[in-house]
Parts: sequence; C-alpha cells; structure tokens
Amino acid sequence: MSWVRIPLAAPFKSIRNVYANFRTLFVIALNLFPIKRRSIFGESSLFRAVLFLILALPSIGLSQHGGPGRVEGEILVKFRPSTGPSAARSIARKRGASVIERFGDLGWTRLSLPSGKRTQEAIAEFLNDPSVEAAQPNFYYRLHLTPNDPSFGSLWGMAKISAPEAWETATGSPEVVIANIDTGTRLDHEDLAANLWTNSNEVANNGIDDDNNGFVDDFYGYDFFFNDPDPSDQHNHGTHTAGTLGAVGNNGLGVVGVNWNVKIMSIKIYNSSGFGTTSAMLINAYNYVRMMKLRGVNIRVTNNSYGGCDEACGYDQATKDAIDALGDAGVLQVFSAGNDGNNSDVLPSYPAAYDSPSIISVANSTSSDTRNTSSNFGPLSVDLAAPGTSILSTLMSAANYGSFSGTSMAAPHVAGAAALLAAHRPELSLASLKATLLNTVDQLPAWNGIVRSGGRLNVARALQEPTVCSFQMPEDTVFMPTKGGQFSLAVSAPANCDFGAKSNANWIVVSDAASFSGNSTVTFRVRLNSTITRNSTVTVAGKSINIIQSRTGIP
Repeated sequence: MSWVRIPLAAPFKSIRNVYANFRTLFVIALNLFPIKRRSIFGESSLFRAVLFLILALPSIGLSQHGGPGRVEGEILVKFRPSTGPSAARSIARKRGASVIERFGDLGWTRLSLPSGKRTQEAIAEFLNDPSVEAAQPNFYYRLHLTPNDPSFGSLWGMAKISAPEAWETATGSPEVVIANIDTGTRLDHEDLAANLWTNSNEVANNGIDDDNNGFVDDFYGYDFFFNDPDPSDQHNHGTHTAGTLGAVGNNGLGVVGVNWNVKIMSIKIYNSSGFGTTSAMLINAYNYVRMMKLRGVNIRVTNNSYGGCDEACGYDQATKDAIDALGDAGVLQVFSAGNDGNNSDVLPSYPAAYDSPSIISVANSTSSDTRNTSSNFGPLSVDLAAPGTSILSTLMSAANYGSFSGTSMAAPHVAGAAALLAAHRPELSLASLKATLLNTVDQLPAWNGIVRSGGRLNVARALQEPTVCSFQMPEDTVFMPTKGGQFSLAVSAPANCDFGAKSNANWIVVSDAASFSGNSTVTFRVRLNSTITRNSTVTVAGKSINIIQSRTGIP
C-alpha cells in the first residue's frame, strides 16, 4: 500500500489570501502525517472528494517572477513495478496524456498533459488509478544566490574553517571527482581549467558517443537544461561555486579552493537567467552522475546550491527518489539550506530538507561566526554552518573574480571539505564522510540549537579526527507468525552516522521514518498472511535482514 505525498504550498506572504493560508496548513499537515491510500479514512467517496477539491483548486506557489512553481502541462507519475512501459503509455493515453521520458530504473515517468488540463486535476485522476503509486508536478528549482557587488577581498572563509592547517596535511587529489550541479562552468578560466574533470573515454566534439553511455561528446560533463554536451556557464553562479570547491592552488593566480587538486565535473541545469530548472532536469542530472559513478568514475561528492520556494515549493518525491538512488551508489550530496531566513524544521526548503542519509544541508555563517539573517536554519533539517557571506571566488566574466553571498557560497566549502577528506582517507564511506564533518565542527554558541551539529565547519579537524561508521545489528534473520505484527531491529553506530531503512516487500512496512542516525531502533510492521509461508528481506544501513513469516513463527 502506497502513501501519497502532497506538495507544500508557498510560505505565508502578505499578498496571499485566506484560502492560501488554509491550503498551506492543510498540506503541511499531510506532509507531517502522510495519509495512506487505504487509511483510517478508507477510500470513501467523501474523502476522495475532499482531497480532490483541495488539490484541484488553484495553486498559490508563484515565483518571484510571477510564473508558476511547476511546469504547466506536465506531471511526473510513478507507476507500480508491475506496470510495464506499454501499459503505462496506455494508461496515459486514456487520460489524453503522452509519455515524454522515463527516468531509468527509478520507476518515474514524465507525462505531457492534454491542452487545458489542470496540473492538480491530472494528478488527482492518476492517483485514482490502481496502477499508479505516486504523482506530482514537475517542479521548478531556483539558485540559492544572494548577489553582492563584486569586490576584491581576502578568502576569510578559508581561514575560518582552518583550511591552511588542513593543507599542511593534504591538498586534495586529482583521483577524486566532485560533480558541481549548477549553472555550468567557465571552461577556460585561468584558475579552474586545470582542475576540471574530463571524460577520458570520450573524444571531444566528434559527434560520437565514444564510451557508449548514451551521451554524445560529454567531455566535461553535460548540460541538462539545453540537453547538449556543452556545460559552459552563462550565469556566473556555477563558476563561483566551482572556485570555492577547487580553484587551483599554489599557481600564483587569483584564489584557491578548499582543494588545490581535485577534478570538478560540470553538470549544468540552468540557463543565463538562473531560473527554469525542473524536476525532470534534476532527475536526469542525478541519474547521469549515478551512471558515471557506477561506470567507475570516482565521484565522491556533489555540490548543489539551489532549491526552495518560490519555484520548488513542495515535497518532490520523484527528485528525492533520484537523490536516494545516488546516495545508494555512495555519493554524498551537499545542499545549500536556502536564503529565506526560515526555520526549515517548520517550513522545509527542499531538496536540502529531505530526510535522506546522503544529504548534508549547509547554513550561511558570517565572518563573525553568526548566522546571516537570510540563511535558513533548523536543528533537525540543517546540519552545519559554513562561510557564505561576501565570499570571493572565480567568475565567468572578464573580471575573473568577485564576491557573492548566500547559502550557495556556504555549500561548496563543505562539499570541498568532503572531497578533501575523501582524498586523504579514501576508505571512508559516505556515512563516515558525513559523520566526520558533523562531529568535527567548531562548537559555537551562535549555532547551538540552530543547526544539528551546533557548529561551523572545521576541515583541519575533519582530517585529523575521522569518524568511521560501522553499523551493528544482532539479528540476520527474523521469524514472524502468519498473523503478522511488529518487530524491531536495534542498530549500534557512532554519533551522526546516518543510515536508511527500507522493505523489499509490500507486506513488510517501515513503521518509523526512513532515515536514522547513530544508535537507533528501527521498527517494521508485517501484515497478516494466514495461508502460506513467505520470506523476503529488509535493508537497514545497507545490510540485508531475512524476514520469514510462517504459521509457527519460529525457526
């Protein structure tokens, strides 16, 4: 039985009307207490009518540019595993929709709606089909950039995070790759070119998919906004974040990144305006990074400086599934927390606020180690702080260098630190990288109770005091009677070692949240089955536990 997530509406603003506030409260409640498709409400016509009415009413998630927070005329639908591609196309055609693309093994499909069909109306109709597991808008995403006048200045952030002390131990490695998912990169920048990743199995600009990965001429990465192999920056934002990640060190030019030596894969998801990115573009970008990781490219970290309202005003399950799949491939994903000045525990800013073990969410700290008032925060949903105010870095423009502010500038400090740590200790897992960064922050009064770790990044301490995450469970097999019931698994792990739990069968359900940390108890519910013996597995912290349901309920 699948639950239904409904996107959150935009935060309250003075121009919103009474309906908007009501709809926001209603949908926040649904996010906090997800409704099962067959819940205590049943599938009564009254409940379906109320749900349809609220979903079908006009959405209020408008962008600051006056446009909708989603792609009009498109939705994303997740069909059940038993529904093949031809059946999915048939279901779509019955509703006047057509398949635009399928997102690999995630199970999600992007559909084009018939002219005049309202997005929420179409979602409600597809959710009524028993072959559909989930449906949602194709959201827009925006950059987490608070522009500042370009100026010359010092790299105060590097000193604040103890980068010079860290460089006495390590300066990075060209064997480690960071995927910078952003507006692209100025490929010929004097301070970046030597540290840009290139696809050794691809010949540039020959019009041939030399490595047979499905992408022609993806030599530096790929542009998923224009769907072409040229990830050149047209905006400045991506070039700026790239400089903090890995501007070349000790070359007598410009600035230096957290890594002197690293390879930056350029993944472009924005045009020159910095707006217009969709869920579909993000999913394709994440899938590309995952594919290249599984093909042997040593991608350890991604940097993601985007998200939140007004464009992405809701819980985007399709994008979260792609994030989780990338995490399952072993890639740590660093996200900027957002620049709304909100408590993300109350008003989540996605994707940073997803409860995914592979995500680190980063707040913006000033040179005095206080929270920039524009920065989002939250002791549950935001992990740590990093320098993000008046940060000098590389630019795509002729000026070559300039200063920007925002959580967009904070995130690459953390992503760069994660890559530096991965180069110094290549054996560390995704969970170990994340736990190390959280466990070695400088504890500061200004951040106590404001972010999960209570502090600001310290990369030197991270190199010297790594946390090695190991997850211990006493059971490898659980026996349950046919009448069903609950069972719990006790997991022992060091502090801030995050992990996930999932069932591999529809008759076993995770009763708790899908993400856990440190010493935890994970509870599962097994459904009634009085006729046969059956078995399956659950996966907890990457380990499989056998579940056997039989009449005796004993070995």
